[in-house]
Amino acid sequence: MLQSLFNNFTLLTTVIFFGYMIKNKMPDRLETALCIRILLGSSLGLLGVVLMYYNFPISGHAVADFRQLPILISVYMGGGISGVITTLFIAIYRLLFLYGLGMHSVIAAINAPVTFLIGLMFLRGRKTTMERLILTLALSASSTVIVISILSNGLPFKAIELYFPLFILAGMFTFSMLRYLRNKDDSIRMMREAANRDFLTSLYNSRAFEVKMEHKIAAAQRDKIPFTLLFVDIDHFKQVNDRYGHLAGDAVLLQIADVMRETFRPGDHIARKGGEEFVILVDRCDAEQIKMIAERLRSNVENHVFLLPDGGELRLTISAGSATYPNEHEEELIVKADQALYQAKEAGRNRVYRAADLFYEETIQKSIYRFP
Repeated sequence: MLQSLFNNFTLLTTVIFFGYMIKNKMPDRLETALCIRILLGSSLGLLGVVLMYYNFPISGHAVADFRQLPILISVYMGGGISGVITTLFIAIYRLLFLYGLGMHSVIAAINAPVTFLIGLMFLRGRKTTMERLILTLALSASSTVIVISILSNGLPFKAIELYFPLFILAGMFTFSMLRYLRNKDDSIRMMREAANRDFLTSLYNSRAFEVKMEHKIAAAQRDKIPFTLLFVDIDHFKQVNDRYGHLAGDAVLLQIADVMRETFRPGDHIARKGGEEFVILVDRCDAEQIKMIAERLRSNVENHVFLLPDGGELRLTISAGSATYPNEHEEELIVKADQALYQAKEAGRNRVYRAADLFYEETIQKSIYRFP
């Protein structure tokens, strides 16, 4: 009995552990994809089927296994869709293939959807509390005890006394293992994210931006989709630090970062190069489209009222330069965008230039720039 119990439990935890490792290697964006939920539900369903063959005796005429746990885990990790698939695998196999179709098979198969409904009612993914988990395991164990009692024409109290704690302990250990793995992955993900972010603005830092740039160039070469590199510099930012202090300068940088997030799309990558300099990878943007996008950013900054820590207000402008792939060679994108930014600053600031030509022929008067 102990060996069978150990085999059942070892198989359950081993498969779940390595399955989670495989899942963790997939890109984050696929975690909620339908195909991943279907794969998760199918894998746990097959695990439940295998667990039926590693049963253990709990009385002279009754055997049990942990097939209900894959159903609960499927609901916990993949939601209703995954749980339904796992339930169907286990219920159909128990009904038609394990011991053949009969009244006993029907009664035993019903336990799978009952377990699914219990999990659906009480498990809430990451929000599942310990109380909810214990209640879910207790109800699932109770439904299994009832089914086994019906099939065995009554189950001795000693058998119930044995199965109940075994199932709950197995469930608690399995879910604790899943939570540990998930918390560990979250911690690693947070550390990686922190290493790629600017400490002040939470935008990408220069190191992370270089990686994004390499990926974007490779994707553009493969898919023939243009993108634009946009350099941005806050005009006369040194005067902010000199006149109002570095706390005011930090407040300005934080607000500039917010304006950029509101201006650009989620697929665009924004980074702080250092000091008052920023760089943006504008996805699916050609040399004509960047005119409107960059001008919108310039206008948004010019019209924004920057709030200082002492309650004061400030008006600022930016200068920007852009270079577009494939108009510019990939090896010259950074140099060309930087040259365009330099031209914009030399021409009087508060304007945007492309690498190829000026955005605007008209001269922007210096009086437009307002610095209290």
